[in-house]
Order: sequence, then structure tokens, then C-alpha cells
Amino acid sequence: MKVRASIADPSTTIVNKPWSGVHAVLFRLVELWLASCRFTRVESDAVKFLLEPGHPAVITLWHASLIYTLFCFRHHSAVIMVSGSSDGEWVARSLNSWGQIPMRGSRHKGGLLAIKEMTRIMRQQGCIAGIVADGSKGPAQIAQKGAVVLAKETGAPMVPTGFAARPAFRFNSWDRTILPFPGSKVVMVYGQPISVPPDARGIQIEEFRRNLEDSLNEATHLAEKIIG
Repeated sequence: MKVRASIADPSTTIVNKPWSGVHAVLFRLVELWLASCRFTRVESDAVKFLLEPGHPAVITLWHASLIYTLFCFRHHSAVIMVSGSSDGEWVARSLNSWGQIPMRGSRHKGGLLAIKEMTRIMRQQGCIAGIVADGSKGPAQIAQKGAVVLAKETGAPMVPTGFAARPAFRFNSWDRTILPFPGSKVVMVYGQPISVPPDARGIQIEEFRRNLEDSLNEATHLAEKIIG
């Protein structure tokens, strides 16, 4: 079931703007490209339970794995934080095409309001959320606090994900974004869920942030080890 909800502040999202025309054709070709990959998922029973419908969780990832991870979760009901910059437009439109909610915001602009709206939607819909842990501009593989705050406010555990692909193209960007080749082998590892108590403050938030960062790196290293 796809998730749709009214947005209290429309400035935090784009509404009903999926791909159209030639862009819709290109989008479909990219879907077919990614669908051709040979996918392996590594997860515990605890994570498998969280990914079932009606069990909210905060899915976290590094920006480098953004392309395939978004595709992997395309059938899930989800609200996902997307950069408010022009670079985030393709992500927002893709999410709209899958019936998901793109919540525009970042650490530098609209992030707290986006977290507030994501909290409201998760409570109302029981859907998952997605947050790029190192944000839209990095530094790469350094977790920010957004996912920790969202987990604290919703009571939903964070699920760190690690990703690797071979063969794959790496963009010359700050995060070295990964684009798997057609038919390539891809591995996604789901780390152990991390719950944040509602009364966490100050130094505790920082401890959970570091825990998330370490867990994301561990999951990524395991994915890379599996893929060889």
C-alpha cells in the first residue's frame, strides 16, 4: 500500500510532480537497468520483522548508495527526506512516481521542520522513513543527527544499511556515488536496529549518532567483503 498524507507545511515537499513525457521514459529505462542487477540481501530476523508493513523504522544509508537503495525500497510505504536543492529534484520526482512522500529539507535549510512533518506522517500512517545519514553535502560517511532525532521522536528504531556493487561506476562527487552496471552483482546489508529513548538529550544524542555512524560503516564493509 502506497502512503499519501496531507502536508501541514507544503513548503517542505513537492506535491504530485512525478516524471512525465520523455523524462518518464528515461525513468522507466533506469528502473529496468537497476532491476537487471543480481541482488543479495543480508538481514537478521529482527530487521526482517521491521520491514513488514505497519512496522515503522528509520532506514539510514550513506549518500554513495542513494541510487540503488531508493530503488530497492520503491515498493514500501515511505516518507523520505530529500535535499531542498535543485540536485534533489530528481530524487523527489522519482519518489513521487513510486507513490512515496519526498520531504524537502537538509541540515542547513528546513531540516527541523522536515523532521517534524516526517514524525507526524510516521505516527499517522505507520510507514517507514528514509534518511541519508551523511546528508546532501557530507562530509562523506560522517553521520548527522537527523536520523537520531527522528528515531527519538517517533520511537521507531534506526536500521543502518550497507551497500556494494560490482562492477559499478563511481561518480566524481564528494561521496563517490555508486551506479551499478546493468546485470551487476549488488549486496545490501541491514545492520542491527538502533532504538533511541524518548528522553535522550545532549551527549546521549551524540553517542547514538556515533553508534549509527559505526554501524553504517560496519554494514558497508560487510557488503564489500561479501561482494569480493
